[in-house]
Amino acid sequence: MKTIITSVTALVLFITTLAKPCLAQQTATVTPTSTSAVHSLTVVVHNVNTRSGKLYVGLANNQATFNGESIQTKTIDVSPSGEITAVFEGLAPGRYAVRVYQDLNNNQKIDFSGQIPSEPFGFSNVTMLMGPPDFDQSSFELKENQSIRIRMLEM
Repeated sequence: MKTIITSVTALVLFITTLAKPCLAQQTATVTPTSTSAVHSLTVVVHNVNTRSGKLYVGLANNQATFNGESIQTKTIDVSPSGEITAVFEGLAPGRYAVRVYQDLNNNQKIDFSGQIPSEPFGFSNVTMLMGPPDFDQSSFELKENQSIRIRMLEM
Protein backbone atom coordinates (compact mmCIF):
# COMPACT_ATOMS: atom_id res chain seq x y z
CA MET A 1 0.00 0.00 0.00
CA LYS A 2 2.88 2.35 0.84
CA THR A 3 4.34 1.72 -2.65
CA ILE A 4 1.03 2.59 -4.32
CA ILE A 5 0.69 5.80 -2.33
CA THR A 6 4.29 6.75 -3.13
CA SER A 7 3.77 6.02 -6.84
CA VAL A 8 0.53 8.02 -7.00
CA THR A 9 2.12 10.94 -5.14
CA ALA A 10 5.14 10.94 -7.47
CA LEU A 11 2.83 10.75 -10.50
CA VAL A 12 0.77 13.70 -9.24
CA LEU A 13 3.89 15.79 -8.69
CA PHE A 14 5.13 15.02 -12.19
CA ILE A 15 1.79 15.66 -13.88
CA THR A 16 1.46 19.00 -12.13
CA THR A 17 4.39 20.15 -14.27
CA LEU A 18 2.08 19.65 -17.24
CA ALA A 19 -0.28 22.22 -15.76
CA LYS A 20 2.23 25.05 -15.97
CA PRO A 21 0.89 27.85 -18.17
CA CYS A 22 4.22 27.97 -19.99
CA LEU A 23 3.46 24.57 -21.54
CA ALA A 24 0.02 25.69 -22.63
CA GLN A 25 1.22 28.99 -24.05
CA GLN A 26 4.78 28.21 -25.14
CA THR A 27 5.19 28.30 -28.91
CA ALA A 28 8.92 28.84 -29.35
CA THR A 29 10.45 27.40 -32.48
CA VAL A 30 13.70 25.47 -32.59
CA THR A 31 15.94 27.04 -35.20
CA PRO A 32 18.22 24.48 -36.83
CA THR A 33 21.75 25.36 -37.84
CA SER A 34 22.39 25.52 -41.56
CA THR A 35 25.02 22.76 -41.40
CA SER A 36 22.85 20.11 -39.73
CA ALA A 37 20.02 18.09 -41.21
CA VAL A 38 16.49 18.96 -40.16
CA HIS A 39 13.64 16.57 -39.69
CA SER A 40 9.95 16.53 -38.92
CA LEU A 41 8.23 14.61 -36.17
CA THR A 42 4.61 13.55 -36.59
CA VAL A 43 2.82 12.76 -33.33
CA VAL A 44 -0.33 10.66 -33.67
CA VAL A 45 -2.49 10.68 -30.54
CA HIS A 46 -4.95 7.81 -30.11
CA ASN A 47 -7.32 6.51 -27.45
CA VAL A 48 -8.98 9.93 -27.17
CA ASN A 49 -12.24 8.95 -25.49
CA THR A 50 -13.75 12.38 -24.83
CA ARG A 51 -14.23 14.22 -28.11
CA SER A 52 -14.07 17.82 -26.90
CA GLY A 53 -11.54 20.37 -25.74
CA LYS A 54 -7.99 20.84 -26.94
CA LEU A 55 -4.79 18.81 -26.86
CA TYR A 56 -1.59 20.46 -25.72
CA VAL A 57 1.38 18.58 -27.16
CA GLY A 58 4.79 19.54 -25.75
CA LEU A 59 8.16 18.58 -27.23
CA ALA A 60 11.20 18.23 -24.95
CA ASN A 61 14.88 17.65 -25.74
CA ASN A 62 16.21 17.06 -22.20
CA GLN A 63 15.04 16.44 -18.63
CA ALA A 64 14.63 20.17 -17.89
CA THR A 65 12.33 20.79 -20.87
CA PHE A 66 10.48 17.54 -20.13
CA ASN A 67 9.70 18.65 -16.56
CA GLY A 68 9.24 22.35 -17.34
CA GLU A 69 8.83 24.53 -20.37
CA SER A 70 8.71 22.64 -23.68
CA ILE A 71 10.92 23.65 -26.59
CA GLN A 72 7.83 23.59 -28.84
CA THR A 73 4.13 23.23 -28.10
CA LYS A 74 1.20 22.54 -30.41
CA THR A 75 -2.41 23.26 -29.46
CA ILE A 76 -4.95 21.21 -31.41
CA ASP A 77 -8.74 21.14 -31.30
CA VAL A 78 -10.04 17.64 -30.59
CA SER A 79 -11.84 16.35 -33.68
CA PRO A 80 -15.21 14.54 -33.45
CA SER A 81 -13.60 11.22 -34.42
CA GLY A 82 -10.33 9.53 -35.31
CA GLU A 83 -6.76 10.02 -34.27
CA ILE A 84 -5.28 13.48 -33.75
CA THR A 85 -2.03 14.54 -35.39
CA ALA A 86 0.55 17.20 -34.51
CA VAL A 87 3.63 17.88 -36.63
CA PHE A 88 6.86 19.43 -35.36
CA GLU A 89 9.11 20.75 -38.15
CA GLY A 90 12.73 21.87 -38.39
CA LEU A 91 14.12 19.55 -35.73
CA ALA A 92 17.82 18.79 -35.53
CA PRO A 93 18.78 15.13 -35.05
CA GLY A 94 18.83 14.15 -31.38
CA ARG A 95 16.84 12.80 -28.44
CA TYR A 96 13.30 14.04 -27.91
CA ALA A 97 10.29 13.18 -25.76
CA VAL A 98 6.65 14.21 -26.09
CA ARG A 99 4.04 14.85 -23.42
CA VAL A 100 0.40 15.66 -24.04
CA TYR A 101 -2.70 16.53 -22.05
CA GLN A 102 -6.32 17.12 -23.03
CA ASP A 103 -7.85 20.33 -21.73
CA LEU A 104 -11.54 19.51 -21.45
CA ASN A 105 -12.69 22.81 -19.91
CA ASN A 106 -10.51 25.29 -21.85
CA ASN A 107 -8.58 26.58 -18.81
CA GLN A 108 -5.17 25.82 -20.42
CA LYS A 109 -4.01 23.49 -17.66
CA ILE A 110 -4.52 19.91 -16.56
CA ASP A 111 -7.08 19.61 -13.77
CA PHE A 112 -7.06 17.29 -10.77
CA SER A 113 -9.62 15.63 -8.55
CA GLY A 114 -7.72 15.69 -5.29
CA GLN A 115 -4.29 14.45 -6.30
CA ILE A 116 -5.47 12.44 -9.32
CA PRO A 117 -5.52 13.99 -12.82
CA SER A 118 -9.11 14.45 -13.97
CA GLU A 119 -8.15 15.16 -17.59
CA PRO A 120 -6.48 12.71 -20.01
CA PHE A 121 -2.71 12.83 -20.60
CA GLY A 122 0.01 10.84 -22.35
CA PHE A 123 3.76 10.51 -22.98
CA SER A 124 5.90 9.13 -25.78
CA ASN A 125 6.99 5.51 -25.17
CA VAL A 126 4.53 5.15 -22.25
CA THR A 127 1.36 3.06 -22.57
CA MET A 128 0.87 2.23 -18.88
CA LEU A 129 2.12 4.13 -15.85
CA MET A 130 4.12 2.58 -13.06
CA GLY A 131 4.95 5.98 -11.60
CA PRO A 132 5.86 9.23 -13.31
CA PRO A 133 7.96 8.77 -16.44
CA ASP A 134 11.16 10.73 -16.91
CA PHE A 135 12.88 12.03 -20.03
CA ASP A 136 15.00 8.89 -20.48
CA GLN A 137 11.97 6.58 -20.31
CA SER A 138 9.92 8.72 -22.70
CA SER A 139 12.66 9.75 -25.13
CA PHE A 140 13.52 8.44 -28.58
CA GLU A 141 16.24 9.18 -31.12
CA LEU A 142 15.22 11.35 -34.08
CA LYS A 143 17.53 10.58 -37.04
CA GLU A 144 15.10 11.12 -39.91
CA ASN A 145 11.53 12.21 -40.50
CA GLN A 146 9.57 10.10 -38.05
CA SER A 147 6.08 9.33 -36.80
CA ILE A 148 5.26 8.21 -33.24
CA ARG A 149 2.02 7.19 -31.54
CA ILE A 150 0.92 8.31 -28.09
CA ARG A 151 -1.89 6.64 -26.15
CA MET A 152 -4.02 8.92 -24.00
CA LEU A 153 -4.32 7.72 -20.39
CA GLU A 154 -7.05 8.46 -17.87
CA MET A 155 -7.01 7.95 -14.12
